[in-house]
Amino acid sequence: MSFSEYDLESWTELVTTLHTVTVHDRSDERLAYEAMANVWSGSGYQSYNNLPDAVLRMLIAATEIGYAAGLNDIRKGDLDAEILQWRPDIADQ
Repeated sequence: MSFSEYDLESWTELVTTLHTVTVHDRSDERLAYEAMANVWSGSGYQSYNNLPDAVLRMLIAATEIGYAAGLNDIRKGDLDAEILQWRPDIADQ
């Protein structure tokens, strides 16, 4: 299966838009990038440098979107009950 340059550009634009609306500040962007780097380095897959640049940037941005969305949920309190289940020790602080 092959994809056109137009397809790739459309996907890249979509991911870029999602990144823009999800990653709200520079510190979140840094945290998301560091988390993405940790996940990727721990995956054991070392052939990322063989990917076309546009695809690599899109994958990095997509991974950062997921992390930033989680940060946003935590900040809104959407996961408070779950966090207390996972980390009951912080309830006493």
